[in-house]
Amino acid sequence: MDRKTLDSQILVQAVAGGRAERHRFEDLHYARLTETVAGHPRGSVVLPDGVVVPGYPAIARIQSLSNGLRQQFQGPFWAEEKIDGFNVRILRHQDRVYAFSRGGFVCAFSTDRLPDFLDPGLFDAEPDLVLCAEIAGPDNPYLEGSPPDIPRDVALFVFDLMRQGRPGFLPHDQKMQLIARHGLPATRTFGRFHPTEGQALRQLILQLDNEGAEGLVLKGEQDPIRAKYVTGGSNITDIGVCSEQLLDLPPAYFINRLTRLALFITEHGQHGDADRERRLGRAFLAGLDRAVAGSLAQGRVDHRYRCRFREYRNAQHFITHLNQTGGHRIRIAPGTPREDNGYWVLEFDRIFDRMTGTLATALDGAIQFD
Repeated sequence: MDRKTLDSQILVQAVAGGRAERHRFEDLHYARLTETVAGHPRGSVVLPDGVVVPGYPAIARIQSLSNGLRQQFQGPFWAEEKIDGFNVRILRHQDRVYAFSRGGFVCAFSTDRLPDFLDPGLFDAEPDLVLCAEIAGPDNPYLEGSPPDIPRDVALFVFDLMRQGRPGFLPHDQKMQLIARHGLPATRTFGRFHPTEGQALRQLILQLDNEGAEGLVLKGEQDPIRAKYVTGGSNITDIGVCSEQLLDLPPAYFINRLTRLALFITEHGQHGDADRERRLGRAFLAGLDRAVAGSLAQGRVDHRYRCRFREYRNAQHFITHLNQTGGHRIRIAPGTPREDNGYWVLEFDRIFDRMTGTLATALDGAIQFD
């Protein structure tokens, strides 16, 4: 099958119209789509030869497990673990392997760390393969939270496979065969289910909730429908790691998680769980305590990120990207990147402007009318 390409003139027009952007990462010149162009979705990457790496689609959420299964799925589906991390698409172009972010940028951090997780020789056997993977762990440069079973650094989990220039994902059986053949790290697959098996899925999601996992992604076997369903505890975790940003995140961030938690508690008969209620209150207050402490100690509210690079030049590429996208809100920690046990460690702070300003004013003694 021929690989789909994007006509160069269409790309020129898209760039001129602000629907695509051209970028360069060392010797790689590429474009990323910021809007749908010629049927290719936002986040798609256009390689120098015009081959398109499809953008990863957004996955809808179901709020009620039992009713959502019946409403959304007409046939069998596979249940896989949803990982609390960030999404990358991994591929080889010419002789180098790259990791692209969901937005279509080359991620210098992920690209740098790929040899720690994958044998690049797999692309000798599968040159046009695209790995869709989640990178998760406490030492990541994008997210404040991480799965509880990754105590340090980061790990990679493959959850889908695509082909360059071809829309859609490989079928589940082909995906699992390639994962096994090449020893790829992968998300947990819990089996094949039918929409009528709500009770089995209910037991599974409660098990994942007890483990501190984020939830499930449900993927139709024959039809293209996909849906995600998260555990009750993951909503509390999200609130806990982000409550110090209370004024910098949109209100819907917290409202949506409170609503999901309430629906989860009702559906799974968990009313009156005093421990869960305490954890929810602690999630809000602990983050706000951190914010107040930061304001008192250093005059700002921020979050410190830490990540490790194999190569110094990739750390510098990532710093350039941070400065271009984060502006004044990013501060690189003095003395970093620093060499440590064979890696270059980068630390930086992301400043939360509204929390910083509001707390500075309040702690300074200013009056406020509610």
